[in-house]
Amino acid sequence: MKTNFIWKTSRLCMLGIAIVVLSCSKDDDAPVAPVNNAPVIKDQSYNASEGIKDDEVFGTVTATDADKDKLSYSITANSDDLFEITTTGDLSLATGKTLDFETTTSYEITVEVTDGKAKAAAKITVTVTDGNDAPVINAQSFTVAEDISDTTIIGTVVATDPNGDSIGFSIRTNANDLFAINTDGEITLQTGKHLDYETATEHTLTIEASDIGANATGSLTATADITITVTNITSTTVTTFAGSSYGYMDGTGTNAMFAGPIGAAIDSQGNLFIAEYRNHRIRKITPDGVVSTFAGSGVDGFFDGTGTNARFNNPVDIAIDTADNLYVTDAANNRIRKITPAGVVSSFGTIASYNRPWGIAIDASGSVYVSENSGQRIRKINAAGTVVTIFAGDPNGNSGTTNGTGIAARFSLPAGLTFDSAGNLYVADSGNHRIRKITPAGVVSTFAGSGYGYADGTGTAARFNSPRGLTIDTADNLYVTDTNNSRIRKVTPSGEVSLIAGASTSGMIDGDATTARFHSPDGIVIDASGNLYIADYSNSRIRKITIEP
Repeated sequence: MKTNFIWKTSRLCMLGIAIVVLSCSKDDDAPVAPVNNAPVIKDQSYNASEGIKDDEVFGTVTATDADKDKLSYSITANSDDLFEITTTGDLSLATGKTLDFETTTSYEITVEVTDGKAKAAAKITVTVTDGNDAPVINAQSFTVAEDISDTTIIGTVVATDPNGDSIGFSIRTNANDLFAINTDGEITLQTGKHLDYETATEHTLTIEASDIGANATGSLTATADITITVTNITSTTVTTFAGSSYGYMDGTGTNAMFAGPIGAAIDSQGNLFIAEYRNHRIRKITPDGVVSTFAGSGVDGFFDGTGTNARFNNPVDIAIDTADNLYVTDAANNRIRKITPAGVVSSFGTIASYNRPWGIAIDASGSVYVSENSGQRIRKINAAGTVVTIFAGDPNGNSGTTNGTGIAARFSLPAGLTFDSAGNLYVADSGNHRIRKITPAGVVSTFAGSGYGYADGTGTAARFNSPRGLTIDTADNLYVTDTNNSRIRKVTPSGEVSLIAGASTSGMIDGDATTARFHSPDGIVIDASGNLYIADYSNSRIRKITIEP
């Protein structure tokens, strides 16, 4: 029994020793691995000038690592993709990107750092600092009259600087070296230079603006085109071409006398013909101003014949065809008269009756158009005088202001007529104080004027007072005798109404546009040189307006 106990005890001791040995052996073969520490990165801030370029580093992000591992940086949240970072933490703008202090003053991005095993991130604030910006200058335009002196300031160029720096100006491109600019941006002509509308109506300069303030380098510039528009200056002179006082006398210039000159027309030779309302005659004035009696005896009545053997009764207006035949509205006789270049007077369009025919015009086909002052209509007579129709206006002679087509339209005391180059007929609608337009198809509209008064303006913004005479130039500008305003007006093809000559007070004065006076001007005609001739009714004179560019 004792032997067996000893044996068991020995066995247990040996087993314990073995366990201890094995345990010690395992610890020596497999030591415990060290723990990896994550990098540490804190929020950081950097400043970047708004003028920084995309290849400039404005800051280097830093982080630490307890294990001294190599670190690598990247951006995980990027404002507008503006920024980029190298693996070593250098911050810069992304390629092609720029900063603008005036737009945004700070940005936030998220930078991540890794040691290859663990990561950390932090907020990086980029504050934009104000740099020197280039001036801002936009295209500008100025308008100036052609007759300015070289000391006149044409205009002042405006530019701004985002940094509040002072700005200087210079001319980079100068049309014919005409212009100069000072540092304040004031443009003038160069000394001794002048403008000429007929040579050039517009000039373009390239102006450079540079910053010259205390904080500026002077190297930042901006340019813009400046347009200078030149306006035409005309000289308008009113003179007496013929006539001196009420009466009847042939002669030259002011030696002649008229009584109620009312209608005017010019033939192909430049001779001026005048319808004399109170002398019942048609007078002829040569380009040299020699006045003679072309037709009419001076006694009112009706008689066809040659020259002074014929008789008229209040002739009003004249139109001349391409063969230099005269057509006359013989108002009190209610007839249309035709006078050949030889002075033979006959009646025309006799198949119809008329109600005080007044204005008259001839279209390109030779058809004759007549305004009936009391009939409130516009009549059309074919070139042969055999067909007479109502072109526009009420067949029953009712007046009004209605626009419309043909007989649907209404007029009030229609007077002078003229055609433009497109075949549109214009009517001095004297009782309505308007200028009416009738297309070749008979469509009537109001071209200018809106009622009694005096006002320049466009279209219906303008006002007239009994306009009666009309003529037109080669550019389709209308000239109107604004009879009861004693003025001569111009209406452009776009309907813009302006004053040519005359004033609010009637009278008899020659002179420039504003000095001259008229008294109930009526008929008007323009010659090949652009001179206007006016039958100045109550002054018993023929006036001439010369407009020189």
